Amino acid sequence: MRSSFAITMILLATLHSAAAYERFIAPNQLLEAFTTAKEPDGTGMKLFVRYRRSGAPAVLLLQNDRWIDAKWSPDSRFLAVIDHLDGRMADVYVFGISAANPAGPPIATLFYHTPELRTYYVQWDVVDWLVNTRSIILKKNVHFGFRQETIVAHIGTTALQKKPLATLRPDMTECVRNRTPSGT
Repeated sequence: MRSSFAITMILLATLHSAAAYERFIAPNQLLEAFTTAKEPDGTGMKLFVRYRRSGAPAVLLLQNDRWIDAKWSPDSRFLAVIDHLDGRMADVYVFGISAANPAGPPIATLFYHTPELRTYYVQWDVVDWLVNTRSIILKKNVHFGFRQETIVAHIGTTALQKKPLATLRPDMTECVRNRTPSGT
């Protein structure tokens, strides 16, 4: 009796976590980004990108302990990844996605990220794209909307080096500083 109850609970948890996965189809319909659970218990998220309908392997772009959102540029050349580290902060990373060979995995290159990564009480989001000028329009909310800004950020042409911030434990010394609301 107990074992059937445990199996039922595991199946319900699996179905619940499977329903939470999202797919982000590129406008050109050739690529897709998708999320899966990071941990076996369904917590955290991983974001992958792959060719659709090709059977080619997927590329892991980001993982964290909370949730991740993604938005494609209208020309399907860029994928903006919104990394919701917790309810108090969110950062944006912009990857260029190359579709050179559908038989292999796509190539993802980090070209931009929001300034001061992992800053408490600062939440970034994607508003729109200006693909003709290689730019992205971002909204910055500070302290739960107390101050809002709209920023047009240029997406560079030189690849950035990205430390896997979302995969580091908060107690590790490599982590970027965490700030209190007063900025100290």
